[in-house]
Order: sequence, then structure tokens, then C-alpha cells
Amino acid sequence: MRNRLVAHAIALPLLIALPGEGYAGTNDGYTAVNLNIRSGPSARFPTVGRLVAGSSLTIHGCLARYTWCDVSVSGTRGWVSGAYIQFVHEARRVYVPAYAAQSQIPVVTFNFGDYWHDHYRDYSFYGEIDRWNEHHWEDDGNPPGWRDNWDNDHVDPEDEPAPDNE
Repeated sequence: MRNRLVAHAIALPLLIALPGEGYAGTNDGYTAVNLNIRSGPSARFPTVGRLVAGSSLTIHGCLARYTWCDVSVSGTRGWVSGAYIQFVHEARRVYVPAYAAQSQIPVVTFNFGDYWHDHYRDYSFYGEIDRWNEHHWEDDGNPPGWRDNWDNDHVDPEDEPAPDNE
């Protein structure tokens, strides 16, 4: 009985701590610009919402290279260009493509049929599901705002200027 109490005393704090800190399923993010939320990872997919710069959102994951991110805000779920999403990393806001690999933002895939069935059955464009299922979104190229030099955003601590001692 005593061993059981000790095991419960150890397990309880772990169970309380894990959901907030260890869960990599969602991350808080912010929009850097006014932004359309799309029904898929391409600027060609129908718009399901619009965010103003500075809006808070939840990042569920991003495609490889962090080009497009699956997000939600106020009950709307969709895709936005990773180039325009920021999150807090080491106490400062950074862009997703520059720092997501060093954080817990997961890489996800986009399964068109499942995603639309789960999130857009009540939208008018759902009636065009067959047409959109034929769209080769992977061939659409990089999203708006994308650049290939995200590593330039990293600051090497040795390169930072010395603090002023005035």
C-alpha cells in the first residue's frame, strides 16, 4: 500500500506538468501581416477567413520546410503562409521558417479529403470538392512572402554587439 501511495505521489505531478509543457500538438502564434486563411496549403484554395496583423492563432503544424502552416483562430481552421507567422522562441517573436525546426512545431501533411471533410462540410465551396481534389497544390510553388534565406534570421551570440556601458 505504501509503495502504491509513493507511486501516485510521483506520478501526479508528472501528469499535471505534461499536458502544458510536453504536448507538441499545438503552439501559440501571431500573424505578422493581414492574412487570408485558406482551405488548403496554396494561395489558390478558397479563403475561409481573414486575420489582421498581430492576431493570435494556434499553430497545429506546418508542411515540410514550414512553407504552409495549419492554424486555427476563433473556431476557424485553415492554412496560412509560414512566412507570415511568428511564435515566441527564447523570449522573442521569430518567424516560423527560421526557428520552427528548433522548437516543437510539428511537421504535418495535408490529406485533402480528410481535412475538408473534418473542417469545411458546412462551407459553400464544399460542393466543389471533386474539382479541388484534382488541384495539384504541391505544384503551386512557394507561398506568399516566402524567401529561401531564413537562416539569415538566426543571430550568432558571438556576433551580437557588446552592451553599452554608458
